[in-house]
Amino acid sequence: MSSVEPLTVVGRPRDPEVERGILEATQDLLIDRGYAGTTIAAVAARARCGKSAIYRRWDTKADLVVAAVAASQQKREAPDTGDLREDLLAAALHFAEAGDRAALVLARVLSEIGRDEELYRAAHEKIGGPPVATLVSVIECWIERGAIAADVHVALIAAIVPTAAFGSVSLRQRGLEEQTVIDLVDHVLLPALTLGNPTQIATPSSRRI
Repeated sequence: MSSVEPLTVVGRPRDPEVERGILEATQDLLIDRGYAGTTIAAVAARARCGKSAIYRRWDTKADLVVAAVAASQQKREAPDTGDLREDLLAAALHFAEAGDRAALVLARVLSEIGRDEELYRAAHEKIGGPPVATLVSVIECWIERGAIAADVHVALIAAIVPTAAFGSVSLRQRGLEEQTVIDLVDHVLLPALTLGNPTQIATPSSRRI
């Protein structure tokens, strides 16, 4: 009896231009109409695609909106420059890179997450969580290297810049200025992380990244 190979059905690959158009349309609608006015039907109409094209990519409106916010932001990998201060700056400056459009998009979502549990969970996982995790990773790396005490409050300190950034976006609809992030690293994070070990506090250099 001969064996029969199972058929592999290959569907049409997703067009990245369609996805980009959907995300940009979602961003536009968030800015113009807020979260409530950003419906799947409105996104489909502005992106000139069918609602099925959206649902093939995202299960819910919350998933789509969070993807649109994430697409407006720059991504940063965990740095390893060999210098504690430079690593902290490299991670923290993520919060100074939001342009006016990205800040407006994020502000519309932040204004809604207190009323929508599904949106809150998705936003925490995809927007708020990753950059905070990068800062945590930097701090934990330098704990392992002995530059930071093992009993330091990692989560609390890692949340300082993100909390300031989200507050700025919510209240001013603007991200943090680069100099504000640098000052937070130099005058808050570094002293808090190296308390009792002052030799580890790097002298701020004139070079800005």
